Amino acid sequence: MRDKLMTSIVLYGPIEAREKNIWDWYQYSLKLNEGLGYPSTHLGMIGDSFKSGKLTTTKRTETKLRKALENGESIETVSIYSLPEGFTQAAFDFNTFISMNRRLNQFIIVSVPSVDFSKFDKRELIRDLGHFITCREAEVFELSILESPLIYASKVNQESDFKSLKKIDKYDL
Repeated sequence: MRDKLMTSIVLYGPIEAREKNIWDWYQYSLKLNEGLGYPSTHLGMIGDSFKSGKLTTTKRTETKLRKALENGESIETVSIYSLPEGFTQAAFDFNTFISMNRRLNQFIIVSVPSVDFSKFDKRELIRDLGHFITCREAEVFELSILESPLIYASKVNQESDFKSLKKIDKYDL
């Protein structure tokens, strides 16, 4: 495992579960990854038809996601990964990670290598992501990939548990 710094934008607030919102967010996320030069390779989902949350290739799973949404199934989380060839652990090897979490502490997170973060206009990204969530709070932070930006964004651990955490910006909306 390599220890690299990731910069993340996380937006907190209610997420509507309508088919169009989730599908549009998914398409937006694919384009975001492509724009960074990291094609989306894997999906992890939890919902009515997706119990395990196990990662599968986007090619294999995208049609199943679309069908589940069209059938009005409940989708709790969708996570999009850009994983390098020959990865060993998705949680620590990803190039980019984008996730919509409709469970407790609903949020949307975009996590990219810190060296690539300057490619974004963070206010524009927050505005664009705001089309998919009723954003009440947004935060930009940097964290070692080994400390898991997703765990920090989920608010399941104390901030003091994250030794490499660097808060960049916080917005109350």
